Amino acid sequence: MRITGIRGVAATALIIGLAATGCGSDDSSGAAEGKPTIGVSFAAPRIALYAGMQKGIEAKAKELGVEVVFTDAGGDPLKQANDINDLIAKNVDGILVSAIDANAIVAPLSAAKAADIPVMTVARDVADKNSRASYIGNDWGKSGRQIAEWTCENVKSGKIIMVKGPSAAPYVQEMTAAYKEVVGSASCPDLSVAHEVNVTALTAEEGLKATKASLLAVPDAKVVYANLDDFLGGVVQAINEAGKTGDVTVTGFDGIPETLAMVKDGRVGFEIALQPKKWGGTALQTMLDKLAGKEVPAQVDIETRPFDKTNAGDLTEAELE
Repeated sequence: MRITGIRGVAATALIIGLAATGCGSDDSSGAAEGKPTIGVSFAAPRIALYAGMQKGIEAKAKELGVEVVFTDAGGDPLKQANDINDLIAKNVDGILVSAIDANAIVAPLSAAKAADIPVMTVARDVADKNSRASYIGNDWGKSGRQIAEWTCENVKSGKIIMVKGPSAAPYVQEMTAAYKEVVGSASCPDLSVAHEVNVTALTAEEGLKATKASLLAVPDAKVVYANLDDFLGGVVQAINEAGKTGDVTVTGFDGIPETLAMVKDGRVGFEIALQPKKWGGTALQTMLDKLAGKEVPAQVDIETRPFDKTNAGDLTEAELE
């Protein structure tokens, strides 16, 4: 059922007043019962961030009586474009998308716009900002600066190894640029980036391999910046195997629940938790607000939770989901 164009109180009552249901992969039952149907196409559904977002979307959908159709392009931009076209053919009411390639889905997003189906980007934006109604995400540059500033304050001097995600990913580029604006600057002159490596397979095994090689290249490194927790475990393992635990400060990013213990015991110095479950719920609610005729901003910034050993004791793993 298409509810685009419904306005004001009536649409809000429709969304909130529906009986709670689970999420499904077949939109026909949702259409028959008058429930809005939202399509979701994530960049990498199997990594922790997107798995958490899916949980948040499912929980919010059950709460509000919304049908959700999840797709999985397996990291293939062409498959993602085809998935979005399929969602348009299913006549979904709205589409949440995290772009694998910022340029590869311009055509299907334009097709969605022509079909009067609003699109919102989540976590990864698209190149053509006119093709989407809103971006629900993080200020990646702000996070990069926060990590750098914490490092400058707590480590003060030494060489830095940067172990990063895919080089073409905008969040990697934006975080890296912001981080480098701080380290080595007049306010932080005694820290410098000595070595950088990108990993494409976001696994602990790849983190282990990349960090081992980096420590051989820079044996006197004082910091390892790891900008994704999917491979953070491997980074920590490599430092431990090199006998450098306590001598090398590690910073992470994502703040998945498993990192809490590592921050508490000092294996990781600093984290920024993205709270993906809450993020997913925010994304779905923003889409429903749009469908209800409410004004929504072009960018919706999520709430993040920076933590280190000083405040890790105040958190639970559940709060990081």
